[in-house]
Amino acid sequence: MRRLFAFLVLVAVPSLAPGAVSPILTAKPTATASVLPSGRTVVANGAIAYVPASANGKPMPLIVLLHGYGGKADQFLNRFTKEADNRGVILLALQSKGPTWDLIPRHDGGDGPLAMKSAPNLRFGADIARIDAALSDLFSHMPIDTRHVVLLGFSDGASYALSLGLANPQLFTTVLAFSPGFVVIPKMVAPSQHVFIAHGRQDQVLPFQVAEKDIAGLIIANHLKPIFRPFVGDHHIDDSALSDGLAYALGGTVPASGL
Repeated sequence: MRRLFAFLVLVAVPSLAPGAVSPILTAKPTATASVLPSGRTVVANGAIAYVPASANGKPMPLIVLLHGYGGKADQFLNRFTKEADNRGVILLALQSKGPTWDLIPRHDGGDGPLAMKSAPNLRFGADIARIDAALSDLFSHMPIDTRHVVLLGFSDGASYALSLGLANPQLFTTVLAFSPGFVVIPKMVAPSQHVFIAHGRQDQVLPFQVAEKDIAGLIIANHLKPIFRPFVGDHHIDDSALSDGLAYALGGTVPASGL
């Protein structure tokens, strides 16, 4: 697990660096999709779909998963398969091209594992096309309940989920961010989109105060109403917070500790 965030800063970027790739995704669920078998199936760009045994060919909710730094799609997927079985949802675990998602640059300006330092270095890159292709592949093989399409990320994946999810409210109804370090706000947001942030009070990797005050505060300032769920612990996905987040995303249940 990485612990290299001495230079972490929060930024709100109305426009990304020159040469940046647009974060707008084009993939759309289709009513004519075929049906994948239950279990795991590898789709485009190393992404892994998981279909619970309860699938019956009807549209089901989808949770898209973004791993943390150095993570692997298959390993991150393992954390959520029991939830998928219990809640009757499809999972899609995406794989970054590099060790982390390409919006997160090194302090020297290159893409990589060190913490970001300044707004001019921020840019979406090749991961956008990879994510779009994986989603398109899944959508062609599985009917999706478009009322419940959730983007969930942890750590670097949480920062990326917030930034990518807010830019794509036409696809993602809810963004679940577990222990994020920053957010990039797009030019336009959808006030109806649901945002849930959970963060450990003892986080030694990404400061709790940044998530509570800066990230949530910035999202509120842009006319959204995020749920902020603190928990006692370090840099991980807390079981109780995960349960609250999924209940909010799939059933609209607002945790009592929300903002």
